[in-house]
Amino acid sequence: MVDSNMYPNTKTWNRSVGCLFDCVYCKPSFQRQLKRVAYNIGCKKCYTYEPHDHLSRTTIPSSPIVFVYGTGDIRFYDPSSVRSTFEIIDKHKPRMKKTYYFQSKDPKCFNKYLDWFNANQDKVILLTTLETNRNLNYREISKAPYPILRFKNFYNLDYPRKVVTIEPVLDFDILEFSEWIIRLHKQGTLEYVWFGFDSKNCGLPEPTIEKAQTFVNILTREGIEVRGKTLRGLSVPPPLPSRGTPTCPHCGSQRVRIVYKDDEGTEVDFYDCTWCSHVWKPDNSSMPSVTEKEK
Repeated sequence: MVDSNMYPNTKTWNRSVGCLFDCVYCKPSFQRQLKRVAYNIGCKKCYTYEPHDHLSRTTIPSSPIVFVYGTGDIRFYDPSSVRSTFEIIDKHKPRMKKTYYFQSKDPKCFNKYLDWFNANQDKVILLTTLETNRNLNYREISKAPYPILRFKNFYNLDYPRKVVTIEPVLDFDILEFSEWIIRLHKQGTLEYVWFGFDSKNCGLPEPTIEKAQTFVNILTREGIEVRGKTLRGLSVPPPLPSRGTPTCPHCGSQRVRIVYKDDEGTEVDFYDCTWCSHVWKPDNSSMPSVTEKEK
């Protein structure tokens, strides 16, 4: 068990380690760290980052946050091994309140464990990494599911406590990417967003500081808490009170896309219901259709 490189006040607990997503930015961080461990304990699989178990690690770290499988991805571990980890947590009687983080770049894998997660909502948060909204050239970065699929599976996951990690951030499209995060927020499941630039100098395609600042501003103005590290001077303002989820006046759905007048996200231009396609202004007046405009 070691201090987490990502989250503060957190220790990792690795009863299983390794991953096959082969993310380029993991090699100088998690994989290098594991190679040092491999040398000390003489484990060849740790050295190659091949998914495998160390089930003798039954001691839960004494920290307020425990990042379970923090050196790897739960997606690749045998369900019986994962269930044995759950059993240890069930029997543990900590002196302090603990929160357990489970993170995967394939959040669909969480579905097989939802029975235990939902029974322990008071102490379990599920996380996924979304470095960008762009699928183009993503295979040059990682073999993980494409960002759009990852977002959809995380959004559809029937669990009330979620965190999105945008670290290391890759270049993105401001409106689409912020829309994804805002949808999770309006779903009522998003606890916070973790944001950060590449800390290992991997030469990743990154957004400018100005673009990242605009993105963060949009999120905080929607009432979303943003935390992070390796911010390179980026300012993270406290979240404003949530505006609430707009309801379509035509069909009553809350599946509503918010379109802003500019990239700063300071003023709403119009709302677009993705369920019935009704479009309206913030003053609840309907916008003219294409045919009406042509007249």
